[in-house]
Amino acid sequence: MAKTIHVRVVTNEGQAVSDEAVSVVAPGEFGYLGMLHNHAPLVSTVKSGRLTWQRANGETRMLTVGPGLLEIAKNTLTLLTSSVEESSSSDQP
Repeated sequence: MAKTIHVRVVTNEGQAVSDEAVSVVAPGEFGYLGMLHNHAPLVSTVKSGRLTWQRANGETRMLTVGPGLLEIAKNTLTLLTSSVEESSSSDQP
């Protein structure tokens, strides 16, 4: 069984995403943040950009997120943001 991170993306309208990932890349305020299983606890602001995660089956998911706040602790990543929309690899960052 793959070691995963639970990914939650929450907007003021409610939970937009609840998924499991083996790796996550988020648009931190001062650069992109990469996270794997057992990442050290972290709280960071995020800027508008692309949130990307890879599932255990190799599938990659992407969202365009607005500015917000990210927390990762105990293999759970929570991103609070003002906006979320589906994106594809052909979309601009």
